[in-house]
Parts: sequence; C-alpha cells; structure tokens
Amino acid sequence: MQNAPSLGLIPQVNLVSDIVLAELQPYNKTNGGYLTVERVEFVAGRGNAYQHPDFAHSERTVAFVGSHMDVVPSNPEGWERDPFTLTVEGDNLYGRGTTDCLGHVALMTELFKGLSQKKVSIETKVVCVLIASEENSKIPGVGVETLMESGKIDFIKKGPVIWVDCSDSQPCIGTTGAIT
Repeated sequence: MQNAPSLGLIPQVNLVSDIVLAELQPYNKTNGGYLTVERVEFVAGRGNAYQHPDFAHSERTVAFVGSHMDVVPSNPEGWERDPFTLTVEGDNLYGRGTTDCLGHVALMTELFKGLSQKKVSIETKVVCVLIASEENSKIPGVGVETLMESGKIDFIKKGPVIWVDCSDSQPCIGTTGAIT
C-alpha cells in the first residue's frame, strides 16, 4: 500500500477495500442487510469506498472521512521491528499503517459491522468514506477530491464531517477545514 509514484510505488488499494467489502458483505442490502457499501474507482485498482446503514430516520448525516488505505513508503532499516509484519506486543500493535491509517480503516469497518449486527435505530445517517489516495498527490484524480467533484458523496454535506486520521498516535484536539 506504499504510495510513492516517484519510487515506482503505486498502491493497489483494492486489496484493502476487497477485505472491507468482504467483511461487510453479509450486511449489504444486496444480501438482505441494512448497509449500502460501494467502491468507487476513478483509477483502476485504486478504488475509494463508502458505506452507510439505510435505517436512519432522516437525511441528516454524520460523516467519518479521512481514513485512507495507502501508506507512506518505508525503509525497513529504520524500524526496530519488521514494518511489513503486524507485531502485537501487549496492547500495542506495530507495523505499517497501524496508526496511519489502516487501523482506522479496520475501526470504521468494525463500527459499521456492529451497527448492522445490532440493527441500531438511529435518527441521523452515519456514513463513512475510505480514501484511496491520501499520502501522495502526484497522480491526480484518485482520492477524496475526485469523489467530491463527482457528486458521489454529496450526502456528507448534510451534517458534520469527522476526519478520522491521526498519524502521531495521539488524540487530535482540533483541526480546521471545509468541504463545500
């Protein structure tokens, strides 16, 4: 998932979104569930994904955006542990993407799986957008900016957006920005 076109590293993030889609498949509307789950691909192999349960009672949304399926390149020599193998030590996880940002992708997937399993009755539509390309802008037309331009995720404009990306392993007190 390393994203550095200048080094010849172009991530095939569909390998990640395939896992997300498979995990949520039993809860998808096409299988009698409550979730709408879709991969939107502007560049082959590099699809964004979004999901939302269809049992909310209004069109208002709370959107979780920012979790991305690509990572910055890594030189294994700079790591104490193999960065390409997930290592579990006590309550800590070590490896590529655990905090930036594949751990967040897993968290969002589990949230939507749990909402679907419990059939939680909610007033506001909870949505999630998983981004194909956040770590590099050398190849345009891949990530969230193109999703916004396409109108595919206009539903996030109907409420607050919570940006789920924290690469320094610490809580983020606040940030600024706008999607209009």
